[in-house]
Amino acid sequence: MSAVDELIALARSPDPFRNAPDNLADLQLEAARERFAERRQQIRVLDKRAKEAGIGRIDSLADLVPLLFAHTNYKSYPEAFVDNGQWKHMNMWLGTLSSHATDNIDVADVRDIDEWLDRARAAGHHVFASSGTSGKSSFLNQSTQDRDLSLAACLAAADLSTPAYAPDHGRSVFTMMPPRGTHKMIEFCNVHFPRWAAPGEFHRLSDYPMRAFDAMRPAQLRRLLAAGKVGPGEIAAYEAEIEARQQARAGEFDAWMDLLVSRRDRPLYIGVMYGVAWQIVQALRARGIEDGDFHPDTLMSFGGGTKGAAVPADYKEQIMGFFGVTPDRITSSYAMVEMSGFCAKIQPTESYAVPPWIIPLILDKPGETLLGTTKDTGRVEGRMAFFDILADGRWGGIISGDKVQVEFGSGLEGVKTPVAHAIARYADLEEGEDKLSCAGSIDSYVRGSITAPQPVAA
Repeated sequence: MSAVDELIALARSPDPFRNAPDNLADLQLEAARERFAERRQQIRVLDKRAKEAGIGRIDSLADLVPLLFAHTNYKSYPEAFVDNGQWKHMNMWLGTLSSHATDNIDVADVRDIDEWLDRARAAGHHVFASSGTSGKSSFLNQSTQDRDLSLAACLAAADLSTPAYAPDHGRSVFTMMPPRGTHKMIEFCNVHFPRWAAPGEFHRLSDYPMRAFDAMRPAQLRRLLAAGKVGPGEIAAYEAEIEARQQARAGEFDAWMDLLVSRRDRPLYIGVMYGVAWQIVQALRARGIEDGDFHPDTLMSFGGGTKGAAVPADYKEQIMGFFGVTPDRITSSYAMVEMSGFCAKIQPTESYAVPPWIIPLILDKPGETLLGTTKDTGRVEGRMAFFDILADGRWGGIISGDKVQVEFGSGLEGVKTPVAHAIARYADLEEGEDKLSCAGSIDSYVRGSITAPQPVAA
């Protein structure tokens, strides 16, 4: 069995964090070596980057640092491809960042970005989109193997974060996630929450799908208006559509709140983003619900940030106090969409175990110098980057915008993998975020590959 296969097999383990092999560091280095040798033959921009960096093989984990992609690289497509419906060009762009050929995506009669994503999935490319808060979504390819293994790993990590509770089909479940959409977490929610729900007690905020088109449309219309390609009438029609949708969602939210009030004396499982959780607290307080007026076995699952919502400094403490939940009843993890699986919360601590197929690469803020990784011991603070061995549909090297403290060799609560203790976004800190040189380099390779595709040299 190869090192890659040995680590991937752990994705189906009920506790990959404590079942990791004793020689994890050596196994990870060998797996990175295997993945690089394979992927540079498949991903043209990786091969070009490796040649310019003078890296022919992975002899140490430091060799991975110049080869990391940034999350912004996955939104490097020209916006004109989407604005003008140039879906064959989108196939070509996706192919520059994928390990499997994307020319099998049928784009005949595709009308919008979501139809293109549907066609990609039909062709075996399970592409998911970021939230696109900047008006431009990221698109990351994953194979069927990626999707299935990552889903199994996410379920195991979620369950390990609340070890005193097990899915028993005995709760009233409330989740903000719709049944369909382009976000990676929708498939997880579709499998995770029904395991906890009693018959007839799985309540979604809305069935309206989460579409990439909706996230991208406002910025697209601004571009088209500036270029004279749409008129005021089309803008007015869009604004009327948004207003009608917002009114419908407000009605759905009110009905959802009424239902939640009626179920508050039952064991609940509420799965929401932090911003929505704060909205719920405000809405229920307005209905006269007091702090702690919920079943004492209520579970909650939080994710993401507040997405620009106006919240008080102590919003997390207020949310927990309102629902009366303690840390042992909160399904929590550390992850990002580029990562396969979750870093599981280790009870009873506030720390997170890194999966054994994820090689953490803690860098300095500019993202150029490796400060610590699995072969080390002790705590290291810096920029979170990692190499995802499980990733099959794309290159697994990612540099993030997170500032973290990671401890190597802690053995905390029997965990054999590295542990993350403190996590923050550079953009949210006083020191702020800087542009990463690696992002611009990879983007330039992508642009060159789109305009002049060349075969990858052996």
